Amino acid sequence: MSERRIDWGKSHRRIEAAGRAPGGEPGSARPAGAPGRPARATGRTAGPVVSIEAGGVATSSPSVRGWRRGDQALHHIVVPSTGKPAEIYWAAVSVAAATCVDANAASTASIIRGRTAPRWLEDLTLPARLARPDGLVLSTGGWPR
Repeated sequence: MSERRIDWGKSHRRIEAAGRAPGGEPGSARPAGAPGRPARATGRTAGPVVSIEAGGVATSSPSVRGWRRGDQALHHIVVPSTGKPAEIYWAAVSVAAATCVDANAASTASIIRGRTAPRWLEDLTLPARLARPDGLVLSTGGWPR
């Protein structure tokens, strides 16, 4: 299986992606780093390998692009209605969707939606992995555990 790395920008975790195996199995994707080693964006261990035949997977995280203004910690995922950074309820959200653009939009919207994101993703029937800063992980729509 050939292996290559894909990087959708600093706000997304790098994933390792593999093409079709000789037996015709689908490609696979996982957060960068071998199992048991920290993934770069969150400092947590890498999650399960996710296999997809079509579509895209994206991960959004407020922990990658952050800065301080005085004593206030800020990040790049902004709530449109307030113009302020979203509350950090999720450390990272990965979503599988029909396209990478759809996955990116849903993962970023999930960061903004905070604690209501799992129900929203379930309503959209999108497979997702939602990781809290304290290490708790939830999944929706058949995302592998």
